[in-house]
Amino acid sequence: MRALDHKLCAASPSAFFLAVARRIYAEGWCREYISHIDFSSVEKLAAEVSDISPRFYETILLRKRMVRYLVEQLLEQHPRHQVCILAAGLDPLGLQIAENYYQQVDSIYEIDNAFVREKQELYSAISFNDDRLFNLHIDIRNPALMMQTLIDAGYLPCEPTLIVFEGIMQYMSEEHFLRIMRAFCSRTRNNAVIMDYALPVEDLPSSFASETREIVDRMEEAMGQRVRHYSRKKILNLLSLLEAEIYDVYDMRAAEYVLNGQNNICHSRGEGMMEMVAFSI
Repeated sequence: MRALDHKLCAASPSAFFLAVARRIYAEGWCREYISHIDFSSVEKLAAEVSDISPRFYETILLRKRMVRYLVEQLLEQHPRHQVCILAAGLDPLGLQIAENYYQQVDSIYEIDNAFVREKQELYSAISFNDDRLFNLHIDIRNPALMMQTLIDAGYLPCEPTLIVFEGIMQYMSEEHFLRIMRAFCSRTRNNAVIMDYALPVEDLPSSFASETREIVDRMEEAMGQRVRHYSRKKILNLLSLLEAEIYDVYDMRAAEYVLNGQNNICHSRGEGMMEMVAFSI
């Protein structure tokens, strides 16, 4: 295994959420991958957020785990040989899919306009080399260029595809979301999407709302990015414009129950600030 001269030091929303959830990357290639990242630039923010709400950490873990659960369900029940991970950031989801779904998946495209070169260096550092996994430097807000770059890399628009849209709606306008999703729409609705979104504070239980507002304010200040919020009604309206077929919608209470068989963290709808939806387009 070749070691990096220095660990990659990363400061971004992607690095923050990866730092919070890194204990789920305890096996295989992902454990080695995480060991090469220096999270010191986001540790202070992570500690501050934990002081505001320790259970916020747990809801991030639930989101990460639920994405992987839905990936497993969709790949096993409705095989799709291509995976597109949009705004992939530093998250090693593509690495996990490559390692765990060797026969089911032919191509995995990790797409972002940041950390592409750094991620390639991390893969090289752990001696991971899988010709099914592509790291593409693309701004997803330009759907035409995104699709052309994907096609040039081998993506087949006619083939069923699994699209992961994790942690993006929090920074995405309705118009950009619709443009991106329309680029992936198929006549037969054979493309599946996994997506999460942040709920408005007014949709949260009162016991959770004040600490959530404080967390959002602190993260916006630290990251210099505004967090966008969407109600479930708004998301369902957007999906209706895409004529999407909705598989299911999960709040964090439902996600925790699906993953753990009981609820120790989220007991009411809206706790956890996030919801997730799986649909086909």
